[in-house]
Amino acid sequence: MNENIITGFFTLAGTIAGGLFAYLAARVGHRWDKAQRDIARLCDEVAAYYELEQLYKEEVAISSQDAKSAATIMREMRSRVAESGEFKRPSMTSYAAHKLRREWV
Repeated sequence: MNENIITGFFTLAGTIAGGLFAYLAARVGHRWDKAQRDIARLCDEVAAYYELEQLYKEEVAISSQDAKSAATIMREMRSRVAESGEFKRPSMTSYAAHKLRREWV
């Protein structure tokens, strides 16, 4: 009788531990999948904003009265973003964003 109680107790403990492990593994897997989707989305956003910046700098260079090149305008605008103190100076290109996406997704 005593052995049956001990066996039942360890069976119950093993079942609970196995169930807890399965639950935690599923939860971590779900969070990892969500993190990968978020990384992919953010990398796509960075690449899109970089391309948008390319279009804007070309238009500003065309419509500007100064003889500044598009690259000079881009450097100045990126530095102005950093001067506000709220953000770091943007440095990622669309190539770097796609490379990061391929690395993580």
